[in-house]
This record gives sequence, C-alpha cells and structure tokens, in this order.
Amino acid sequence: MKYLFVLLSFIVCHFLYGQDPVFSQFYATRTYLNPAYAGFDPGGNFNLNYRDQWFGLPDGSAGPFSPSYRTFNANLEWQFPCFLQLDELNLGMALNLFRDDAGDAPLSTSGVGLAFSYEYNLLQGNGKLKRLDVRLGAQLSYMRKTLDSDYLVFSYQLDPVVGLLGDPSSMKFQSNIYSNTNLGAMIRGQWGKKSTATYFTFGVTLSNVNEPNVSLQDAASDLRLPRRLTVHLGTTHRIPIYIGTKNPWYLSPQFRWDTQLGGKLNVQTLGLFALQRSFYLGTFLQYNFPNDPVTNTGIIGPWRSRNTTSLILNAGFDLRSTWDNYRRGNRKDKGIILGLSYDINFGGLELGDTYGVVELNLQFRLGGSRNKACRIVAPFDLYKGGECPVRF
Repeated sequence: MKYLFVLLSFIVCHFLYGQDPVFSQFYATRTYLNPAYAGFDPGGNFNLNYRDQWFGLPDGSAGPFSPSYRTFNANLEWQFPCFLQLDELNLGMALNLFRDDAGDAPLSTSGVGLAFSYEYNLLQGNGKLKRLDVRLGAQLSYMRKTLDSDYLVFSYQLDPVVGLLGDPSSMKFQSNIYSNTNLGAMIRGQWGKKSTATYFTFGVTLSNVNEPNVSLQDAASDLRLPRRLTVHLGTTHRIPIYIGTKNPWYLSPQFRWDTQLGGKLNVQTLGLFALQRSFYLGTFLQYNFPNDPVTNTGIIGPWRSRNTTSLILNAGFDLRSTWDNYRRGNRKDKGIILGLSYDINFGGLELGDTYGVVELNLQFRLGGSRNKACRIVAPFDLYKGGECPVRF
C-alpha cells in the first residue's frame, strides 16, 4: 500500500506541476513577469512580495497569514546606466529569491535566480513618435521541489474498531536541484508631446524554456515543467483636466495573458490603474478564455471555467510622501512603497470556499545615478525628477 501511495503521489504531482504561480500584483513582481524588467528603476530597488491564496480550503488553514497556499518573492535589482561610459550600453541586474508552498503539508518549490537586461534606444524623433526603446532580458534560476509530511496515514494502519494503529508516517521526497531559464523582450515608447503624451509598453516572456525535470524521485519517469508564454501590454494617459497641474492624475489600462500546458492554464487579466505621484488604485478582472467547463464538477455557465475567475482590487502608496510633502529637493527615485491587493473569486474556486487571495508588496527604492552619466536613462518619467509608486 505504501508503494501505491508513492505511485499516486507522482500522479498527483504531475498535475500540480502543470502551472506556475501567477501574481495578482504583476507589476510589483516585474522580473517574475518579464526578466527584461531587471534593473528597470534608476539606482537600486529591493522588493518583497507575499501571496496568501485560498486559505479557506480544507487542506489550507482557517485564516490568512497561516500555512496554506503561499508564495514568497524577494528581489534586489540595480541599474547600470552608460556601462563602461558607453552611452548606448544600459544594463540591469536582479537577484531573485522564490518560495511557493501548496497546502499545509506542504509541497514546496524554492530557488534563487539571477536576471540581466539590456536597454537600447531605437528612436528619438520630432514626429508623433517621440521615443522608442527595446529591452531584452534573461534569467537563470536554480530550484528544488520537496514534499515533506509527518502525518501520512495508510490503510493498513486503520482498524474499524480502534481506529488508527500506531503513529502517522513521515515521508520526504525531493527533486534534484534543476536549472530553469526565462527569456523576455519588451518595447516602450512615447507618442505625442510631453504634456499630452501616450506612453505604451508591450512585452513577451517565455518561461521554463528548457522544460526542467521536476520529478520528486530519481527512479520516477521525467516530469517536465511545461513552457509558459506571457504577453503583457498597456498604455498610460494623462487625464485632460489635469494637464498643466503640478501633480496630475493618469489612467493606465493594462492587459496580461498567460498560457501553459497546452492551454490548460489560459488566464487573461484586464484592468485599469488610476495613478498619481504618491499613490495608485487599480481594478482588474482575471478570467479564462475560451470558457472551458469546470473539470471537477462539469458545471457550465458564465464565468465558470477551468481556471478561477476573480475581481482583483489593488492599491498602493509611497510612504515617504506622507512626510516629505513634495518638498523641493526630495527626489522621488527614493521611497518606500506599500501595495495591497485582494482577489474576490466568483468562478471556479469561489469566494465562499476559498476566502479569496491576499497579496502584499513592499518596495524600498534605494536611489542612485539618474541622468548623470548619460541622458537617455529614465526617459519616461511622468513627473519631473521622479516617478509614481507603480511603473510599467
């Protein structure tokens, strides 16, 4: 029976490995979204993310911030403008630490990655298209999966009269340390003059390029982590009534599409940010298209799909702005950014079953060189001498 459990665990894990975690605050985990974002902010940036997902499920916990379906991400990145004093050589680097726990047991994935990016200015013009930049990035990670449990019960331990015979069994499985490669590209541009400009971003990421073997035991057949394709795009527009004001508001519609494992993971996220110099608000709908029926219940209907449909509420602000009050000389390339999101699930795994998803983000902008060594760094600032708490 013990060997049967081992066999079944590999079958279950085959499905668990079918998709990667997806963050609701995807622009707060930019290097995870696209390695071309490595070193995106001027100077340095330290980023922490915590995601607590589906803590209402029976194999999770009874409340948030306790063992359940949790994901942790820490990222330290730095920008190197005009590397080696060459105006066209703008590099970025990011060190990434990652851990994902599935359930209270848990099945865990952990690893460390190093990403590099290169930015090149394609166009600076006097026409409608004022600027066009391209960024290329790659990330190499080393990771391991483990299944560690100390309360497994097998059928031979169950007696119909006295119940459990003996203590629960302890088992630990783990994969070999495996390498994983992600590649990304991104185009950013400015259309129109500064006061009424439209800024746009389009990016593509191919994750798990080498399809690593994530089997929990050497003797098992290979279990390959399938490639994931991510497409993200968005624009940013100044609200007309705020043209000419000191701290104008902007609207920024955004779209992300993730597909993996032949479309079994096929999720789109569509929504809108309203942002200002000190804070931002966002509302997004995460849904599945085509609308495949739920596989475990067979229910077919609006918003009932293979993947969970969610309304994502997002907010964040720059803590430093509460005490600097935009005093002259205080640059906005430094600051502490706090972000919070909550997913209201209403399709697939619904809110009454899961209690939704909570995600926290904390950024420390360390500052650094900015337009000192070369003039083409940080060309898309929305405010003179600084930026918003969220950047694309």
